[in-house]
Amino acid sequence: KASREYTQEEKEQLAARKNESYVRLLEKMSPDDLSQEVKKTLEILRQRGYKLAIGSSSKNTKKILTQIGLNGYFSDGTNITKSKPDPEVFLKAAEMLGEKPENCLVVEDALAGIDAAYAGDFQSAGIGDAAGHSQVTYPIQAFKDLLSICSIC
Repeated sequence: KASREYTQEEKEQLAARKNESYVRLLEKMSPDDLSQEVKKTLEILRQRGYKLAIGSSSKNTKKILTQIGLNGYFSDGTNITKSKPDPEVFLKAAEMLGEKPENCLVVEDALAGIDAAYAGDFQSAGIGDAAGHSQVTYPIQAFKDLLSICSIC
C-alpha cells in the first residue's frame, strides 16, 4: 500500500533496517520466554534418543535459540538457498542427522512447511494453522502431543 514504487536497492535497505530492529528486540529474549511445555517436551525427546534438527530460513534462528537457552539442542539445518514450500531445508536437516526423510518427522506451524514436508516425503506434525492442512500426517493441538506421536514413530 505504498504511495510509490521502490527500487530493489531501496527494498533491500528497508529489509536490512527491519532486521536490525528485530535483532535488537531479540536481545531482550531469555530462557523465560520459552514455555515449560516446549522445554520439557524437547528434554524428554532427547532422553528417548531422538535426534533433533532445526530447519528454518530465518537468519536469526541461531540467535533466538541462544537467547532462549536452546543452543545445542538441535543440529543446524538452516544453511539453505530455497525457502519453503521447497523441501530443501528439511532434506538438509535429515542429511545432517544421517537419516532418510521417511524416518523423520517434521514439526510445523505453517502451511508452507507442511507443503515442504509432503514434497520431501516426510511425515509431519502440524500445530496451529498447519494442523488443518490436508497433507499433514499428525494434527496436534499442543507441543507435548509430540510425545505420544513419537512413541509410535
